Amino acid sequence: MQADAARRCRLAVTKIASRCNLDCTYCYMYNMGDESWRAQPKCMSAAVIEALVGRAADHCLAHGIDDFTFALHGGEPLLAGRDRVAMLVKLARARFDALGLSVRFAMQTNGVLLDDAWCGFLAEHGVRVGVSIDATAAAHDRQRVTHRGKGSYARAVAGLRTAQRHGLRPGILSVIDLSADPADTFAHLKELGAERVDLLLPEGNHLLPPAGKGLAARGTPYADWLLVLFEHWWNDPAPGFQVRLFEQIMGATLGARIRADSLGMGENEVLVIETNGDIGPVDVLRVALPGIGASGINVQDHAFDDALAQHAVGLYHGSHGDLPAACRRCPINRICGGGYLSHRYGAAGFDNPSVYCADLTRLITTLRNRALSILPERLRIDADIHPMSFEQARSIQAAAKATALQS
Repeated sequence: MQADAARRCRLAVTKIASRCNLDCTYCYMYNMGDESWRAQPKCMSAAVIEALVGRAADHCLAHGIDDFTFALHGGEPLLAGRDRVAMLVKLARARFDALGLSVRFAMQTNGVLLDDAWCGFLAEHGVRVGVSIDATAAAHDRQRVTHRGKGSYARAVAGLRTAQRHGLRPGILSVIDLSADPADTFAHLKELGAERVDLLLPEGNHLLPPAGKGLAARGTPYADWLLVLFEHWWNDPAPGFQVRLFEQIMGATLGARIRADSLGMGENEVLVIETNGDIGPVDVLRVALPGIGASGINVQDHAFDDALAQHAVGLYHGSHGDLPAACRRCPINRICGGGYLSHRYGAAGFDNPSVYCADLTRLITTLRNRALSILPERLRIDADIHPMSFEQARSIQAAAKATALQS
């Protein structure tokens, strides 16, 4: 079975551990209906790691990919232990270096196990780190709790600080909590001193709506919250951190081709590898389709192309191009890309606008107008005619913002 010629994978979400030491209330892995994780081994075996590295390298050679990323995930990836992580990094680096290919490693962790030994190890092996910290301390401790129901904020921040001392420059991933004040959230994120922040919409869909988006709900609560935070971020001469969501929207306004599974028109070149070696689509889809991760396609027996030929993988891979009918008529669909695929799910499947459609519309149009309002006319015309890189767009935004703040 062969994948579509245009379909390929540049990033493997590597579920090196399938269990977690936290029990976050909103977690799509453990608390939104899917129970397939219970049948997974707790950690990835040496045989699976070796097979994964080989399949990834073979796929890069077959598809002309010269830069590949292993994103260590879970569960909580630190539960896999340093020996297992070291094996993956060393095997992959040796294999990819021998082929003249570039390989990168990233890890998303809840931070509570990040100590000096771990941080020294990750720095030594060149693993980029992201730490999950939600909004303010109160919001974090309300949702990101241990299995005994206790908050994890103090330990997560201690882990972040340890990583910073070791020069890891970790980013922060923060799930939006409408009950947290966005101005306080901005101040808190600035105090934490991360260089990059990812603000995520809570997982949900039309059948399982997130907070504030139920049947009786009205308005755009998530856009309202984000726009307050945006004003603080935009009007601060030195906010200290990049906000990927804001920069992606404004970059797309300037014609930059952004690569994100929640925005833009790019293809989602991602596969998820479970601890038993099964290869499937992005794991958040299990909220809509429980058990979708149990694909039967495994790195020990199958190539990445076999996984890419799966229907569910195809839906995710091309979700920004295969838009719902209502989205095809939308004037901002080049920026929105229909939103995150899992957020479209409803009684008729995925052929719906995002459950966050109204919020995305307000957020995108507001940020788009702000970006265009401060650009010289020449750059506005160029943005429509000559697409640029995301780095070019970021540079133009920074210069325009500085000029606007000085005037």
